[in-house]
Amino acid sequence: MDVTSLAIALMELLGGPGTALVIAAEALFPPIPGEVLLPFAGVTAAANGQHVLVPIAWTTAGSVLGGLGVYAVGRALGLRRTTALVRRLPLLEEEDVARAMRFFARFGFPAVMLARFVPMVRTFISVPAGIERMPVWLFALATGLGSGIWNAVFVVAGYLFGQAGGEALEGFVRIYSAVVAGIGLLAILGLATQRLRARRRRADARRAGADEGAPSDGATPPTLEE
Repeated sequence: MDVTSLAIALMELLGGPGTALVIAAEALFPPIPGEVLLPFAGVTAAANGQHVLVPIAWTTAGSVLGGLGVYAVGRALGLRRTTALVRRLPLLEEEDVARAMRFFARFGFPAVMLARFVPMVRTFISVPAGIERMPVWLFALATGLGSGIWNAVFVVAGYLFGQAGGEALEGFVRIYSAVVAGIGLLAILGLATQRLRARRRRADARRAGADEGAPSDGATPPTLEE
């Protein structure tokens, strides 16, 4: 069972709280975007006879909870220690933190809200918000507004298919399950490939710089008289 299938099983087993937990966990494992899971929250709610606002509320709560977790890390560690931590993570780069800091410094509250619409960015924007000690209530409000709007689009789509039932629902589940698996795999492979190439380029640049600084064979080192 892959990570995505496990997440869906947890959502089905625990209902609303499981859905919130899975969406919150996305903040800690951003290569699996919540967009591939949100429609199943709508399908499950429709199958259980719940109002569409129920899964929207649970998924938004999960988004806020996950965002607050990353916010707390940035606030506790500060910029220097956060950057040092990122250096040790295999799929993250220092530039990710620097880019998020610049974006937050420029836009503030709208940056946090609008970042919820973009996978990966939604995780990183919580870091500078914590480092800059944005008020917790203001961060939660921005995250809740952005996440509520964004999550609703995908939850409602799944909810409508869940209400349709029959062949429409079976077709949706079959096709979307394949899409979920494919997107999850491609996201992980694509991110890993991008990071490995970037690190290889930096390593080559460092070696080239070291070669340029080293004296050539047979060259006489300069003396004080020269």
